[in-house]
Amino acid sequence: MLLMIVLGGINAYFIAFRTAIHAYDRGLLDTSLALAGQIHKSKGQLVLNLPEEAEEILLTDKFDRIFFRVVDSEGHDIDGDSRVPLPPGSPMQLSSWRYYDSIIGEMPVRVAALYTEKDGLHVTILSAETLIKRKNLLREILIGLLWPDLALGAVTFLLIWYGIRSGLHPLNDLRKQLSNRSQNDLRPIVAEDMVLEIQPVIGEINQLLKRLDESLTAQRSFVSNAAHQLRTPIAALLTQLELILRDTEGTNPSRVKAIHTSTERMAHLVHQLLTLARAEPTMSTTGQITDLDDLIRDVAERMLVKALSNGIDIGFELRPVKVLGSVLLLQEAISNLIDNAIRYTPPHGTVNVACRATDEGAVVIVEDSGKGIPEEMHAQVFERFFRIPGSAGDGCGLGLAIVRQIADQHGARVSIGRSQELGGAIVTLHFPQIQ
Repeated sequence: MLLMIVLGGINAYFIAFRTAIHAYDRGLLDTSLALAGQIHKSKGQLVLNLPEEAEEILLTDKFDRIFFRVVDSEGHDIDGDSRVPLPPGSPMQLSSWRYYDSIIGEMPVRVAALYTEKDGLHVTILSAETLIKRKNLLREILIGLLWPDLALGAVTFLLIWYGIRSGLHPLNDLRKQLSNRSQNDLRPIVAEDMVLEIQPVIGEINQLLKRLDESLTAQRSFVSNAAHQLRTPIAALLTQLELILRDTEGTNPSRVKAIHTSTERMAHLVHQLLTLARAEPTMSTTGQITDLDDLIRDVAERMLVKALSNGIDIGFELRPVKVLGSVLLLQEAISNLIDNAIRYTPPHGTVNVACRATDEGAVVIVEDSGKGIPEEMHAQVFERFFRIPGSAGDGCGLGLAIVRQIADQHGARVSIGRSQELGGAIVTLHFPQIQ
């Protein structure tokens, strides 16, 4: 529409401008015709018999300066201003006229040239005027055409903007509904206040959310149930193996020990799978404000036995700090961090655990004196079932994946580096401030 307004304005401008310019040119030609009526032959020569009063009237204009010149067939001036230029180009035919632009002094002018015959002698009559009226006309035409077009364009823009805004308002409401939801909220979208045209889309989205909820629920239930079902026979198997290890008469202790180790690894894997199922985004992280230092102490009590049995010195520097989240998932995340550090620290090594408040929130730091994690593998270690090639630990490659999953659910982030104090890996959990 803007393009049509512009094209229409340009077309109307040129039509109006040509019409007005033609009227001014005709006025100049009328001046030349009036001068031709005052030319007479006297003593064999043409003269302009123009009284002073008539000349003053003829040359008076409110805006422009007017000039005239009368030239005979030999090119000699009969009367007028000799600065008015003769018509350019080919000679004019008798009783014809021509319009052209020129300059008198430093003033641009428009000239009307009339070539006619008076008393058997040919004469050229030139009338010229400056362009002030024409420029004023041009400005008036532009303003007269521009303002209505600009007003029409502005009104059109406002109408289109209002129409699109009103038409897309239901989509904005839908966007707000979706943006305010967590990844755990798969409830149907409320469509009561939505316009009729968008309700089919909302219906399809609700059907998709329903199918997604059913699929994720089924997947979560399968993993959880499978892990629970496996824990009971594995626990029983471990008990039987421990009894056999106490009474090794008639058995091969090394083989039983190998079976016991493999069973422990299987039990650890089942526990990790169950933890991973709990840490899936479909699980709610709505929890309570928890003392992080007390939570770490509770986890440490369970990990001390394993650390001491491996000959590892484990130290704690816990300062009071609070976080918001699921106590169960936070315990699992910290337990995995400490367990990883113990598993990959050689005997008689050191593991340090710390927590404190920062300007951004709270941090949990776990560092060890092991070999550390190569910098090029910092991203890969968070992938499920990834283990560093050649690592001596007996992990299953799920610990850090679980930590990141739980951190994401709590709006936290995990970073890995090299410990300046112990020389091994340092893993830091950064929690946001409680709102």
